[in-house]
Amino acid sequence: MASKLKITPKEKALLEHYGYGIIAAGYGSYEYNRHITIKDLVIAALVGGLLAPLLARVNPKSLVNTIVADTGAPAPLVTAGVDAALAKADKVVKADSPK
Repeated sequence: MASKLKITPKEKALLEHYGYGIIAAGYGSYEYNRHITIKDLVIAALVGGLLAPLLARVNPKSLVNTIVADTGAPAPLVTAGVDAALAKADKVVKADSPK
């Protein structure tokens, strides 16, 4: 007999947000480097979508926590935005740096 997994509405919402974070991180990784392999894309999506929000909770002074506290926006969404902004900034810095 299969038992049903009971998930509270709060847990369901949290899982949804992590899912959106994974999708956003994967899309951001793909936009950053369109020649990325599927394996690397999956790894980047999981790291950006799962690991970054967990690390942000550990560091209470992080940029993500500051934005979430000030705006009330969902942490996974903010994390994806911050990751995309940092990736773009890194790209600009590398392009402008002397060779």
